[in-house]
Amino acid sequence: MSWEAWLTLGVIAVTIALMVRELLPPVVAMLGAAIVLLLAGVIETEEAFVGFSNAAPLTIAALYVLAGAASKAGLMQPLVQTALGSGLSLRRNLGRLLPPVAAASSVLNNTPIVAVMVPEMETWAARHGKAVSRYLMPLSFASILGGIVTLIGTSTNLVVSGLLAVETGKELAFFEITKVGLPIAIVGTV
Repeated sequence: MSWEAWLTLGVIAVTIALMVRELLPPVVAMLGAAIVLLLAGVIETEEAFVGFSNAAPLTIAALYVLAGAASKAGLMQPLVQTALGSGLSLRRNLGRLLPPVAAASSVLNNTPIVAVMVPEMETWAARHGKAVSRYLMPLSFASILGGIVTLIGTSTNLVVSGLLAVETGKELAFFEITKVGLPIAIVGTV
């Protein structure tokens, strides 16, 4: 192997170690790795910053801002209170919570939906003496399933659309994956 390959493997190993040990935030670790490889001449400037020319990261960032605003405005607390109320059985609670989460996740990015819902779920569970762990995994799955309904539902859809645009010049339409994603989301949520 060439020295560039060995350096790249070393940088990847150090970056993973930094993130696993939580010594640096992931953004700093990844940016640092790119800078090291750029300064060493392993990658060119265009390769280092090609991700910024893709609309997907900017769209994802905007969706995080919207989800953060929804959280700050307290829009998720009424959803949790309405869906779960005083805390009936686990199945009933999930049956009332998961469909709105999946629906919200189809038009907002699924990761911030879960990030906003977790504190609300923890508060509700503590108030009603329920184990929050029984609700978090189904919450995550409903959010993931909702995310496959539209183009902006999950970051992966946006990245794939961006890559498709680069390769073919044609992006995915907003509802292009709905005919496949919606039945999967409904069955999976049920």
